[in-house]
Amino acid sequence: MPGLKENVNCPRRMVVFAVFDIIDKMGGEYEQVIAGDIKAKVNVLGKTSEYAFAVTEVTPETSILHISLLQTMEALKEEEKQLSVRYLLDSVLYHMNEVQELRKQEY
Repeated sequence: MPGLKENVNCPRRMVVFAVFDIIDKMGGEYEQVIAGDIKAKVNVLGKTSEYAFAVTEVTPETSILHISLLQTMEALKEEEKQLSVRYLLDSVLYHMNEVQELRKQEY
């Protein structure tokens, strides 16, 4: 199953909160599993699938966000699988940028 990872210039905690925010915004269901991984059922592009999210701390100010498609609940073509993972990754990154911009404006 497809997966992506992205280096992020944010603390692990902020990335984890962004993942939960995006899952909530998309009406997904989630559970936290082994050592902080997040497993969620999310409807992406009109089709529900199960994804795994993990955030690895590199330094106190940098992390790596991992997103993998675990199981499709509906038939998806290979390009749709890749697109759904990319969409989730981009959604989390965009949300983190929005939050950072709001914080800058507050100061």
